[in-house]
Order: sequence, then C-alpha cells, then structure tokens
Amino acid sequence: MNSTISRLLAPLRLGILTFGVLMVLIAASVSAPAVVPAHATTGDRTVTMTLKCTGAPCDGSVYFYQGGITGTFLGSASMSGAADTTTKGTTTQPAAADTLTFGVGSGNGCGRGYTEYFTAGSPINFTAKEPSKTPGSYGTTCPGADSTFRIQS
Repeated sequence: MNSTISRLLAPLRLGILTFGVLMVLIAASVSAPAVVPAHATTGDRTVTMTLKCTGAPCDGSVYFYQGGITGTFLGSASMSGAADTTTKGTTTQPAAADTLTFGVGSGNGCGRGYTEYFTAGSPINFTAKEPSKTPGSYGTTCPGADSTFRIQS
C-alpha cells in the first residue's frame, strides 16, 4: 500500500519540486543587480569650446565619432571669431564617442588639425594651435598665427 501511495504522489512531488525551482530562479533574477557597462551609465557631456583668434579672423571645429574616424559619425560643432577676440560656446560630447577630429584655421592655407582617441564617456581636454607659417620650404606666414581652439568637458 505504501508503494501505491508513493506512485500516486510522485506527480505531486514533481510539481512541488518544479514550483520550488522556479521560485528560486525568479527570486534570484529579481534580487540580483543588473550588470551595466561603465560607459552605458555615463550620459552625454557638455563641451566648452574656446576659440582665440590672434591677428586675423579664425574658425574652429570638432567632429565626434564612434569606432575611429572611419566609424560612425555622431555629431559636430564649429565656431568663428573676429581678429583679436576670444569666442566661447558649448556643444555636446555624445556618450558613445571615442574619437574626435578638431582644428583651428585662419585661411590662406593656414591651420592645424588633430585626431584624438579616448575612452567613450570620459572627459576631454584638447587644444589646437595654428602655426606661424605654412608647412613646406616657402613657409608662407599665417595671418592668424598662434590662434587656438580648445575643447574641454
């Protein structure tokens, strides 16, 4: 008779065991903290742009990418300033950006540009400075020599 009762109760015991396992799995998934990559918790950053034009009007620009300069283009900003002035502005550094190109120029073939790589979500602080002469053996004097474009978040 004990074996008959055991056989009759076997499906019930299996159901209770299954229910218990499910409850443990649900409890574990609800109480466990979510794993989020560090850069995913970092939002966009505000970037302060400072353009200092020396001797001539000048322009500064910045371009943000994800995955290098041949990767995904995320956004850009530019500004212009009159001779012998300092111009400030802001733009947004996308959280996913890990590469940027930026530069300053005053025309006449004069200017300086850079490419910088950094960890996505991290702050940036870069400055481009226009040279006093163009590259090459003739070295034309740049009208905006020493003009700078600084980007900082």
